[in-house]
Parts: sequence; structure tokens; C-alpha cells
Amino acid sequence: MKSPKAGKLELKVIYHPALRRQARPVVDFGPDLKNEAEQMIRVMKEHHGLGLAAPQVDLDKRLIVYGYEPKNKDDKLPAIPFTALMNPKVVKFSQEKETMTEGCLSLPGLELPVTRSAGVTVNAQNLDGQPVVIRAKGLAARVLQHEIDHLDGILFTDRADNFRDLADYRFAKIVFFGSDDFSLPVLRALVAAKLSIIAAITETDKPAGRGGKLLPTPIKTEADKLGIAIIQPESKEEITAVIRQLKPDLVVLASYGKILLPETLSTPTFGALNVHPSLLPKYRGATPIQSAILSGEDKTGVTIMTMAPEVDAGLMIAQETHRIESSDTAATLRHKLAQLGATLLVNAIPPYLAGQAKLAHQMENQVTKTQKLSKEMGQIDWSKPLQQIDREIRAFYPWPGAYTDLAGKRLKFLGSRFEAGRLILETVQLEGKKPAAWSDFERGYLQVLKKTDWYGKIS
Repeated sequence: MKSPKAGKLELKVIYHPALRRQARPVVDFGPDLKNEAEQMIRVMKEHHGLGLAAPQVDLDKRLIVYGYEPKNKDDKLPAIPFTALMNPKVVKFSQEKETMTEGCLSLPGLELPVTRSAGVTVNAQNLDGQPVVIRAKGLAARVLQHEIDHLDGILFTDRADNFRDLADYRFAKIVFFGSDDFSLPVLRALVAAKLSIIAAITETDKPAGRGGKLLPTPIKTEADKLGIAIIQPESKEEITAVIRQLKPDLVVLASYGKILLPETLSTPTFGALNVHPSLLPKYRGATPIQSAILSGEDKTGVTIMTMAPEVDAGLMIAQETHRIESSDTAATLRHKLAQLGATLLVNAIPPYLAGQAKLAHQMENQVTKTQKLSKEMGQIDWSKPLQQIDREIRAFYPWPGAYTDLAGKRLKFLGSRFEAGRLILETVQLEGKKPAAWSDFERGYLQVLKKTDWYGKIS
């Protein structure tokens, strides 16, 4: 028989739908089956595995292959003849149990202790359709149980004694994307968890101040302190090239500033996760925190999701709600959600990499988009209801900043709250002056304030 063509079958990793599907019985024992079995053995050897089930290469068949050839005389693993079994079924489990560390080609890098029967009897068919009985002990028995589980959509992590220990996930090479103060707690949490951050990708230095001095992003500064490699690509195409070179297991993104190309998202073994500060599918877009305040929401939250080509449209793997206080500004709420998101992400990584996360689709009929902010939006329109003005003051801090005119100078509103039908200002800043409590400012500028057409609405 002609050898199968290389590359025809490819290994699938966690969250591919075939891995959770119950495979169909093999009924056709023709040449195609033998070809597929040969290819599966090739894939298994290429990935240094002991066994492989058809669903792992997206074949909907109850077919497994297994076997091992010791590499040298010092190899501690026993030889197992290379075998293909169709429609295998464990008909007897030994009472004796063994706990050993297992891995899986579809969850590359992860190893966890699993308790299984030390011996099994398996009824199956060979490549010619003839019935066979396999009696196995030790490693061979474990491999058989592991691969037969795959035929029923069961991963070894489903049977693991514990899959939530962060120490078991330090094998995963992570590239972090982030640029601002929201990103900082997330990066710090990943480092504190001793996860393997191989690089931090952040935006290029930007000019700031009157002198236009180039300033690094907060993430660049932090990564430098932590000894993490810093990369500042200038284009989306350069980002893709960098990720292809780094070959990470996972990308984690929190407020980076650029949209990643599909080619970038598909490169990491386990894809990419995003920390988004809203209760998706609400508020997809760049300003979810400001939009929640502007809309008068009394709660928001953080969603951890897989990244998809469409912005903020990925599968949700974790979500937590957070109350919006009446005095919360975009800045204070952003800080709270960054801390919440950092914790939520770290807790989500073990189940995600173990294939145990419950991926939830976003309800498209519930999708809302964020509002686009501009500098002009900061000027207060005093004809609006006071409650809406309060929301704008809080949502626009620190940018674009809510302000009004006072005797030819700009008066910024840095904080407020709305109580019992009244707009209560908390902190203001007059052009050229330092921030001041509203009560102090009001006493000092009372006569000037009385000449405005808006002071009477809030006094």
C-alpha cells in the first residue's frame, strides 16, 4: 500500500469541537481506514506521543493508535507494539488503581496526576475488522484508557485529581500585550503567579508635553523593571511577524491599543485571551467604562474572552460583576476593574489551558457598542438634565475632561455625584490653578459664579 501523504491529518488542540464529540463506530474496513491509521501513527510519532485517537485529528471514527519504541537502553518507558484498534471498549477494569502523571498531545505541555485502573481488558477490532482482545497492565493500560476516553469526548483533565494549581501551567509561554495603566495590574498579576511571560508587546513611545519628549508606556517601564523582553512593533504586520517568531503558547491582551490581525490570533497554540472591562456583550469597543457611566448603569464588570477577528466578539470564559458607585469616575472605575480583571484572568488560566473552561457565545441580539469620545464632548451643555451632566463629568474624567466657561477661563469639573435630584460638585480646577474642593472654590468665587447662567441650577 502506498504511504499516506504527509500533512493530510493534523493534530487538533483544546476547544476544537472534535475533541468533545462522541465518535461514530467504524463500519468500513477498506483501504482508506488503513491509510488513516498509518497517518495517525505518523502524527503520533512526530509529536512524540504514546497514543492518538481519531478525534484528535478531526476524524469522526472510533479508531485509536498507540505504541512506543524506546529511544535507547537508558529509556525508562517500556516498549509497546504499534497497534491500531477500531471500536475499542474496555470490558473489564482491575480493582487496583494507580496514580500517574499524564499528558496529552491535544493539550501540549500540560501534565497532571490522574488515577486510573492498573489493568484493563479491551474488546476491539483490527484493521481487517476481525475481533481482538487486548489485556494490558501498567503504561499500556493507561494509554488505552486515555485514548478510548477521547472517543467519547473525554479529556484527561476531566479525570485529573486537580487541574487548578497555577504551578502546573508555568510551562505555557505567554506574550503579554498592553500599554496603559489598565494593563499594569494584569501584567503584575501574571508575574506574581510566576507564569512564564516571555515578552511584553506595547505601543511605541509617544511625545508628551510642550516639549514633545518621547515617553514610554507604563507597560514598557514596568516590563523593564521586571526584566521582561520589550517589543514595540509599529504595524500590525510587524506584530504578526514577531508572534510567528516567538511562537508563544498563549497571548494575553489588556488595553493594548491596536487591533490584532487574524494571522496573529491564530499563531499561539492556545489562542489569545483579552481582559475587557464590561459585561459583554454590552459595550463592545474602546470606551466601555465611560459608556457604562454615560448610560447610567449601576453595575459593570470584567469579561475574559478568547479573541476573534471581530472586535470584542470572542467566546467568553469568565465574567464578574462590579457595582458602579455614585461618585465613580472613569479613572476610579478603571482602576477597580483593572484589579478585578487581573484576578479574574489568573484564575481563568488553569481551567482554560486544561480544556475545562465553559466557553459561552455572546448573544448577538444583546450587543451594544461603546460611544466614541471627542475633545468637544467635554464642554458642558447646561440645558441637559443635571443627572446627565453628572454622568458626563464622571465619565469624562480624566479625558476629554468636563468643563465650562467662568469669566473667560476654563473651569474643569473633576468629580461629582447626583443625589436627591441635585448635582453635587466635588472637585474643580480653574485654568492656571490647582484642583480645589468645590466648597472652597465656591466661597472664593461666589460673586463670579452668581453671574453665570448655570450656577443657579446647582446652588
